Amino acid sequence: MYIYRDRIVRNKAIIFVFMIMALVFGLEIRADACSCAWEGPFLTVAPKAPLVVRGKILRHHPGPNPAMDVLVLETLTGGVLDSGLRVQVGDGMHCRPMMTDFPPGTEWILALNGPGAKPGNGLALSHCGEYWLSVVDSMVAGSIDGKQGEMKRMTLADLRNRLRYPAFSQTFHGRVQSGERFQQAFGPGLTFILEPVPNGWEIVIKEPGREENLTRLTPPLHFVPNPREIEGWQFLDDPSRCSSRPYAAESGPANPRRFIFSPEVGRQIQGPDAGRAVTPEEIEMIRRFGRGTLTIEDFALGPEKDGCPGILRMEFSMQVEGGY
Repeated sequence: MYIYRDRIVRNKAIIFVFMIMALVFGLEIRADACSCAWEGPFLTVAPKAPLVVRGKILRHHPGPNPAMDVLVLETLTGGVLDSGLRVQVGDGMHCRPMMTDFPPGTEWILALNGPGAKPGNGLALSHCGEYWLSVVDSMVAGSIDGKQGEMKRMTLADLRNRLRYPAFSQTFHGRVQSGERFQQAFGPGLTFILEPVPNGWEIVIKEPGREENLTRLTPPLHFVPNPREIEGWQFLDDPSRCSSRPYAAESGPANPRRFIFSPEVGRQIQGPDAGRAVTPEEIEMIRRFGRGTLTIEDFALGPEKDGCPGILRMEFSMQVEGGY
């Protein structure tokens, strides 16, 4: 009993002495020490950050609130008003990496103000995940998409694609009437559209700021109707009644309609200066990025003109998947 009480008294005395030393020597007792779990590799945590930049470290600012000046070479996600940023880094207490890990003159991909960064009124770099990657000769290195501490390398171009177009899979349903335009946003800023055409609709996918139909290289490209084209004659028991049907086809595309798409259509693949036909390898590149399946659930045909009916209404389901 007395031994136990004696220990309590001694422990209280030690705590009291430490508090007196803190007051005398100006030691700061802080309650905001960092404690956070590792949230994942760069491609897992970067989407949680409002700003991702490629930048060069210009100089360090040591002291009680360490920071570093960063020259922005490229904005990957988010937006900045200036080419220069001051980024808060570790002081031993906040959830940030140490400044010495980022020597002046080195180049980095930085995902800023992610969870755990405790940015205050500015920008900060969190260490509650892999929020940074080193850049050397157009290659990035670090924990990109693996386990903690697992180092990988990737081209800067591939990283840009992975950030801008992360993997997606989405299903939705719709109903249209003759002449109506249907559109549905999905994935990383893409839009699925049913564009009205005479006697039906065309399947279109676009991204902001571009008029390009990203599905336009869906095979087959010649000699038979394309699955992107939905027209009334395709649902006739005898399609030959429609004299204006393309390729004098004996039947329309199968249901469901399957198509492919990619943001590289009109850029790297069949761009404005293309002087040749698309290759099988390029078709496969498109397929690897994006695949869609439109299933026509119900429809009603309208009056025929020269044997070619329009579609009065159509109900459908859509499934789209892809990304890098």
